Amino acid sequence: MTNNKERTITLIRHAKSSWSDSSCPDFERPLNKRGIADAPKVGAALAEAGLGFDRILCSDARRAQQTLSLLRQGIEIDEKITEYRHDLYCASANHLISCISAQPSGIHHLVLIGHNPGMEDLANTLAEQTIGSMPTCCVVHILFSCGDWPDLPMSEGNIGLMIRPRDL
Repeated sequence: MTNNKERTITLIRHAKSSWSDSSCPDFERPLNKRGIADAPKVGAALAEAGLGFDRILCSDARRAQQTLSLLRQGIEIDEKITEYRHDLYCASANHLISCISAQPSGIHHLVLIGHNPGMEDLANTLAEQTIGSMPTCCVVHILFSCGDWPDLPMSEGNIGLMIRPRDL
């Protein structure tokens, strides 16, 4: 049973994307071979850690959607808990915090899948310790003791897990 005073945020930066087609708009850039290989391994690492999610907010950019789709090869994720949002495309840490604060109290484990620099800035804003850089397909799992999402204490989150594809 989840403690009502616990909140968890898992931040996932999209996997490595391709720059091979210079005419492709940034929003439409697909994953490259490394990104396609990394995301299922990261999904398996999330499953091995025993994580379960209540809600996933995912940028609607092609590379973020592909990342989530490939994560699902390693971990079971119910599509019904996923919301694709255009406002997460290249969102700032401040905007991401406002999205987090707007979550209903019944959500205890929130996942954000998005882009740098916002994801990295957010991780460094929320976590008690500095995480430094967040490479592509990096996961930062942050735990909080707080009553509700608007009460999330900045710089007080404990990093419960950090996954970098190169470490798998």
